[in-house]
Amino acid sequence: MKWNKAMQYNVKWIINGNITINANSKENAEDNIKKILESIINKNKNDFEKLGATAIQGSADKINNE
Repeated sequence: MKWNKAMQYNVKWIINGNITINANSKENAEDNIKKILESIINKNKNDFEKLGATAIQGSADKINNE
């Protein structure tokens, strides 16, 4: 019997991003980016599944007082 000496590894990864956009509200800003990310994921669904991607999340913070 020949033993396979290859080891298994559990790889965890995070994709981090930051963008400044104009929007009418926090919810609108988050929704705009969410739609873009969902489109990218849907167009590359097989690749995201191969990578084990299970979730995305983000939140907006107001950066000025206008």
